Amino acid sequence: MSKFKVFLKKIGKYIREISVVVIGVAITLSSSYWISNKNEKRDMALYLKAIKLELEENIKILDREAEYLEDWEKYAYYLSSRDKKSIHKDSIRGWDFYGIASTHNIAFQTSAFEMFKVSGAMRLIEDKELLQFVWKAYLDLEKVKMSLDTYYLLKSEELKKSNQILLAGESIPIPMYDFYYTYVDFGTSEGCKRSSEELKETVLKLAARE
Repeated sequence: MSKFKVFLKKIGKYIREISVVVIGVAITLSSSYWISNKNEKRDMALYLKAIKLELEENIKILDREAEYLEDWEKYAYYLSSRDKKSIHKDSIRGWDFYGIASTHNIAFQTSAFEMFKVSGAMRLIEDKELLQFVWKAYLDLEKVKMSLDTYYLLKSEELKKSNQILLAGESIPIPMYDFYYTYVDFGTSEGCKRSSEELKETVLKLAARE
């Protein structure tokens, strides 16, 4: 066998060996990418599921808060519809004074969304409209919280003041008169209801993706 044929044989063997290695690496990389991509999609689905559950809990919070606030908005409209000195004492005594003067902190759940934001999974969502709905839902929750925080802060300040007037020769309290008379149109319950409806729409979109 000539030296040239020996050389070609060695080259052919070398090329075959290199080809096997290259193909092996390509298969490994392809499999790794497929597994990674599959894991990323699985993680994204889990994040969206957690967000859906979180929004459902926030809807419950909003609905409870709206119901709670509606009672005291009725009281506010009662006060605003009458002259202060013409308010009947028996009507005043019919209201829940404790509830009228109560305050509390509102806390929405946002941990699932915060984890989703820092995870990098957001880039995998092809449905950008869905992503906008999710962002808007949480931005709206933030606005509602700011509104309620302001509402209860003003209420706390008013609690420090005296709310007594003289009715029919008898000194009786009109709880939080100045506060409710002033902030009758604060619209807190309507804000909660509106946000609740927006969150429900987002939840439906997330459910349709499952």
